[in-house]
Amino acid sequence: MKKIIKSITLFSMLFLLCGCAEDYAGITLPSGEDIIGKLIPNFWGFLIQLLAFVVMALIVIKFAYKPVSKFISKRQEYVANELLNAKNDRKEAETYLEESKNSIKESRMEANSIVEKAKTDALKVKEEILASAEEEIIARRKQAEEEILREKKQAEEDIRGDIIDVAFEATNALLQREVKDEDNKKFLDDFISSLDGE
Repeated sequence: MKKIIKSITLFSMLFLLCGCAEDYAGITLPSGEDIIGKLIPNFWGFLIQLLAFVVMALIVIKFAYKPVSKFISKRQEYVANELLNAKNDRKEAETYLEESKNSIKESRMEANSIVEKAKTDALKVKEEILASAEEEIIARRKQAEEEILREKKQAEEDIRGDIIDVAFEATNALLQREVKDEDNKKFLDDFISSLDGE
């Protein structure tokens, strides 16, 4: 009702302004009946326009509003489903992310333990190799010392044999002829020189 009153007031002000402009322009003003006739429409014309409006409204509702509202409701459902799916996917992605972080953490811990185990194994192998090398060095040293002792004994036995041979030769040489002091002295000098030569 307020809208109608505002509309009438607006139209009447517009006609008054137009009437003032007509006075100045030399145009005659419409009478009050003309204004009321123009403000209140003809009943049959009004009824025909109202029926046309209702028919147009029904056509728009039937062919435009209902399909559009169905489309909009379907679109709203689709968007709501997509949002729900997105939330679910996000939760699932967060779960996978957490699992992958835990997996990475476990893998790093396992890698660190493998590295530590490899280091301790390498140290053990190193110690075993060093111990084995030490034992081999000790065994070779002992073997070399034994070889030296054997060769020393062999050399001593060879020297004794040579001395005995020289003594026998000297005895044979002395026994074959008569021994004099000069011969004895010469014999000793030869013996000593032969020992020095060997």
